[in-house]
Parts: sequence; structure tokens; C-alpha cells
Amino acid sequence: MVASTDETVYHAKAPIQEGIQAGAIGAGVGLLVSAVQNSIGTHSHGAAGVVARTGGTIGVFAAMAGVFAATDSAVANAREKKDFWNSAAAGCASGIVAGGYQRSGQTMVFGCLGLGAVMAAFDVSGASLKGKYADMSEEKKEEWRKAQLNTK
Repeated sequence: MVASTDETVYHAKAPIQEGIQAGAIGAGVGLLVSAVQNSIGTHSHGAAGVVARTGGTIGVFAAMAGVFAATDSAVANAREKKDFWNSAAAGCASGIVAGGYQRSGQTMVFGCLGLGAVMAAFDVSGASLKGKYADMSEEKKEEWRKAQLNTK
């Protein structure tokens, strides 16, 4: 049986590599946030306060980004699909990391639920701030609407 042209072929990703790359980007963002926190606060550490005082922020951002990317890739590889469930699982894993940083089981649970739901909703809406409809023609929009109603 030949696959239809509408189906996309899944290409496996390397979860470790994805996690390391995202973790490095997350560390850069965390450094920026830590620098802002350091400049706002009053203390006697000077510029070293970026690492000495608010440096934990760097690690949390790196860990959350790395765990998100690695989990997203690993779940996608296991399921051989790229859909919102991957983002939901990855968001949940990142929420657990955020809760672990706060040392709170309740924060871990609600971080998992909250980030998982937000990331799944973002993916369902087109994984863009513009949404799915932004670049679709009217014909494609109508086809998509009908496909959503015919889920048999």
C-alpha cells in the first residue's frame, strides 16, 4: 500500500543533541535574566552578583530548555509523530524541573499541568503567535475546518 501524499514522513531526532543545544540557548537567556535581576537588586557583589547572587537563574533556564527539547524529541521518536502531545509531555517535564528548583511538590505538579497545557495549546494553534490561519488561503481554511469536524 502506497502512502498518500498528504501524510508526512517522520524523521527521527537526536534527543541528547537537541537537549544540549537548547540548554545552551537557555543558559544564555538565563544569563540575561540573571543580569537584569542583578542590576535591579541592591547588594555589594557588583557585577559578580550575576553568578554569585542570581546565578541559579542561569541553571534553571538551561535545565528547563534542555529538558524540554530532549523530552520533545524523545517522545516524538517513540511515537514517530510530530504533534501537540510531544509538546505537552515536554512542557510537563519542564514544569517538573521548575517545581524542583522551588523544592515544592505542589509547584512540580502544577508546573507540569500548566506548562504542559500551555505548550500543547501553542502547538495546536499552529506553533506560531500568528496562528494556523495566518498564511492559509480561504480554500485551505475551509478544508481544515471540514477535516476537524470529520474526525471519524
